[in-house]
Amino acid sequence: MIDPPSNELHTAERRVELGQTVDYEIQLLVEEAHLVGWTRVEFLTAVMDVANARLSAIEEERELDQGSA
Repeated sequence: MIDPPSNELHTAERRVELGQTVDYEIQLLVEEAHLVGWTRVEFLTAVMDVANARLSAIEEERELDQGSA
């Protein structure tokens, strides 16, 4: 389970905290996937592909929202 942030928005400490949180969660996912038969590289590649697709969708949504404002 991911804990809520303990630092203020837009601070270096918050960015470090988030990086540590994400790193830990990704490590857990990678090891779980590896235990059931996925290679670490293929799993991490899929994670990056999905993350990039989600970022693209968010960017498109922002553009649509700005265009209608």
